[in-house]
Amino acid sequence: MLDWLRVEYAIEKPSNKLLSAADLVSDTWVGEVKRIRGKKLPLTAAGVRTLRDEYIRTIAPARALAAETLTLERTLSDLVNQAYALTPAEIALMWQTAPSRMPIAPRWGIAWCTGDRSTATRS
Repeated sequence: MLDWLRVEYAIEKPSNKLLSAADLVSDTWVGEVKRIRGKKLPLTAAGVRTLRDEYIRTIAPARALAAETLTLERTLSDLVNQAYALTPAEIALMWQTAPSRMPIAPRWGIAWCTGDRSTATRS
């Protein structure tokens, strides 16, 4: 993807947003390419269409797979918690002491796990 942007759209240094393209919606993706190219290299209507087509072909499926992966990771986490018969307090303690590099966040957020349920929302 980055090679394609470099060759087709003259983007030599992609922004952090473009580096994490799977986090972007279509309009943000196109807008970021426009922003990087600047006013000196405006996108044509055909260029915008090509970007949107590429988004549909590559980024949208990656987003769907990422969402499915997160769902599977959370399901697996819940099954492990059930297998070990962990109480809500034990689960909260586990998340409170978890390393920052955990692949998933707590299902209901850190505030829920630390006991501050007044501001926490379940997701």
